[in-house]
Amino acid sequence: MSTFDTARYDREVIGPLRGRHGRLPPGDLRVRYAIEPGMDRSAIEERLRKVRMYWNQKATGPAAQAATRVCQRLLAADEEIVRSAGARMLDPTWWQQQAAEHGERAKAAVTDLVRDLRDSYGGTGRITRQQLAAIVTHHQASLRQGQIDSAVQQARLAVVDPVELPQESGIDRTAYRSLSENLAIAGVPTIVQLLHPDLRQPFRLAHGFAVPGRTELRLDAATVDQQTTASNTAAFSSTVQARKNALVALRTAAKQGRDLTTLALYQVVEQLRQGRANGLADRMLVRGAVELGLAAEDAELLVLSLPAVSGTPVSAAGQVRELLGRGELRTAAQRLTAVPAGDPDREAIRQEIADAERRLTELLAEADRAAADDREELAEQLLRRAAATASDDEQTAGRLRRLRPPPPEDLRIEPAARTALRWTGPTTGLPDLRYRVVRGAGGPPATPGDGTLVAETAEVTAVDTDPLVARPSGYAVFVASGTGTWSRPVAATVTVAPPVGEVTIRATRQRVSAAWRTHPAVVAVRVRRTEGRRPTSATDGVVVEAAPDGLTDDDVREGVEYFYSLVAVYRDEDSREVASTMVTVSAAPRPTASAVETLTVEPVRVDGNRARVRLSWVRQPAIEVRVRRAATRPTWQPGSRLSISAIDGYGTEVTGPVVDVGERSSMEADVPLGFHIYVPFAVGGEGVLAGRSVAQGLANPVDQLRVERVGDRVAVSWVWPEQVSIAEVSWERDGRSSSVTRVTRNQYVQENGCRLSADARPGRVTVVGITAGANGEARSPAVVVDVPGRAARLRYTIARPAGLRNRLSRRRVVTVTAEAQCSVEELIVVARPGPVMPVRPAQGTEIVRASGLDFSAGQSRQIEFELPPDLPRPYWIRCFVEPPTGVTLVDPPVDHLRV
Repeated sequence: MSTFDTARYDREVIGPLRGRHGRLPPGDLRVRYAIEPGMDRSAIEERLRKVRMYWNQKATGPAAQAATRVCQRLLAADEEIVRSAGARMLDPTWWQQQAAEHGERAKAAVTDLVRDLRDSYGGTGRITRQQLAAIVTHHQASLRQGQIDSAVQQARLAVVDPVELPQESGIDRTAYRSLSENLAIAGVPTIVQLLHPDLRQPFRLAHGFAVPGRTELRLDAATVDQQTTASNTAAFSSTVQARKNALVALRTAAKQGRDLTTLALYQVVEQLRQGRANGLADRMLVRGAVELGLAAEDAELLVLSLPAVSGTPVSAAGQVRELLGRGELRTAAQRLTAVPAGDPDREAIRQEIADAERRLTELLAEADRAAADDREELAEQLLRRAAATASDDEQTAGRLRRLRPPPPEDLRIEPAARTALRWTGPTTGLPDLRYRVVRGAGGPPATPGDGTLVAETAEVTAVDTDPLVARPSGYAVFVASGTGTWSRPVAATVTVAPPVGEVTIRATRQRVSAAWRTHPAVVAVRVRRTEGRRPTSATDGVVVEAAPDGLTDDDVREGVEYFYSLVAVYRDEDSREVASTMVTVSAAPRPTASAVETLTVEPVRVDGNRARVRLSWVRQPAIEVRVRRAATRPTWQPGSRLSISAIDGYGTEVTGPVVDVGERSSMEADVPLGFHIYVPFAVGGEGVLAGRSVAQGLANPVDQLRVERVGDRVAVSWVWPEQVSIAEVSWERDGRSSSVTRVTRNQYVQENGCRLSADARPGRVTVVGITAGANGEARSPAVVVDVPGRAARLRYTIARPAGLRNRLSRRRVVTVTAEAQCSVEELIVVARPGPVMPVRPAQGTEIVRASGLDFSAGQSRQIEFELPPDLPRPYWIRCFVEPPTGVTLVDPPVDHLRV
């Protein structure tokens, strides 16, 4: 019997009863009294004495302590139990009966708990730890943690921690209202779809923005800029304009350091709160969030985290305060008359309205001063704060519409035959922006009406199709909102000297040839060549003679990579040379390549959201093979000849050290989890050839794989990774697969794991996780567990030797028979006097030991020995094997072992 552990008793018995009110729950009395299995009457009596002594000591402590109150209630309950049970409390069978009754009560309590959990939280499929603890306490049932976990599993609930929901969008009310209106016009439910219009799979927001399998997607300023550029190239429509206006609001928010993920989460939560206020059931709220694009798990978690709705009516004074809180100053001033004169809050509200009027006047004056000082961004911020204070004031709204916007920013010019100009729109929420681009000779124009008009557009890009060549040109970009005035310009000066373009280059074993296009004003193209490295400048390398439109270089060697710098030369109005920027191309004389038809891709391991794969292909001497991966298959066929720029535009290059082994080359590389198309490209002397693509998906492997042999069956269990919905389970024996079973998550739950048929021989279980997608199946690296064979069975008998003369003999014969082929290192026969049978060799006296016994299937061996003459009756004779693994020894009937 173990000693009474007071610390453990306080943790396991006293602790769970703290905070409970009313009668003590009818729990397991064995736990309450610390009664352990196997205790006899004296041990039970001693344990009851110690437990009651502990209760008495605790019950006399400070009244404010929870443990004091618990022990007082335990003593009171003990009096009732002693009154009804009396001396039976010392009987071990009474405690067994109490345990059985508690088991029945616990089953009923678990059933009730499952029903209540389903009824209360089945709508979301989740429950918080606090909610679970409250409902368990409400049941007044003393359930072990394992029983509570079982009830949660039967109710098909997940226990989660609630999410802290945002109370504000992170941007001012007027900007948020305008953003919502523009999203509605554009037909976009949230800013997630605005920033990722091609997104067709659920996204997550509860713990940050994420799209499973799309780790590159973000809600940030860079994404806003990308979508702004894309919108600026779209044809005009009311929908496109609404998208642009919404993107301007997001750009402003991002520049001010606002978190766009919080803004997106607030958009979803706002609609959920409205649905909860309207009395919608949780299932409908979850469905609504999923329709907004949210992943079902996040939708359930957000609905679970919503606070309860209060139905307290709002007074007239409260309504006025709500109007002030919403920034409707003019309406609040009008509604003040509805507040009774005797209302104690009326004077305070009147003063709040007067304070708001004063703030409005101050903001408007500050905005005028900021605009006069060319601080347009500050002026707009002040006017927006004024509009937030009085959003129902038309004069304030009109001043905001007529405000001169800040100038555009970051003007970038790409000087070429068609000079491209790009700039960043101003940080402003003003709608309907339009830009005017003008060019001046020598320097940028100072006003929108000066110089040559290049473009007037709503986009943030323009092209000068007829730039001045080889002389300085100044460009200025102005912006205006609606019918408002033009802003100050953003300007830059460049000298346009178009470089050579559309360069094509080919290399055979003996020659490199190239061709290009030039601007009509070009006077020459200068070419220099370097070996094995890129040129550092336009004067680096050996001069190569070239025509204005191409070159042929016969002074080359096979296997050497050559780099060519190409510089177009012009003359300005004073006949001085003006050189273009240098264009560099490379070529390596090499043999003709063949398309790669033998690419293989296999997973090596998975680490978080990344995986390592091994790629392999048949090697071609002196031919470089590049591999790129993408989400979709290429449009070209295997064997197509492509340009370097064409393959660079397809997906992402897979990089890693290449190792040559025999006839194959291999490379290991890290890639994101998910489904990928891998395409090999062979770079030869006559160009790049596309190879045959390989589709390969990668998923997370299963975790905590466990295998248990039960006779001729193998029980397999594991923890499912997120996103994995199917598992492929293989049973291998003698290095060959004998069965492959596919198990879905639903089958796994219903059947409580997976069971395979096996025989006595050892084998191996392999489990591969599978995620099914639109492009096929993503498979995980295999997780493997070796399963030992079933232990061989040995049966034995003990008898006297045959014949009348041995009828009273002390000699015995042990006959051992094997059911299957096996080996036994040591077979030991022991004898033990007394009524207790030995269960280990050390518990008896060794009589005989046989070593190195080999058995074939069905073979029997006999071992004869003589019992010691001083062995008193009664005694036991029993056999053992050492070591006791790999073989199961089956005893004969007990009366054959006991003498």
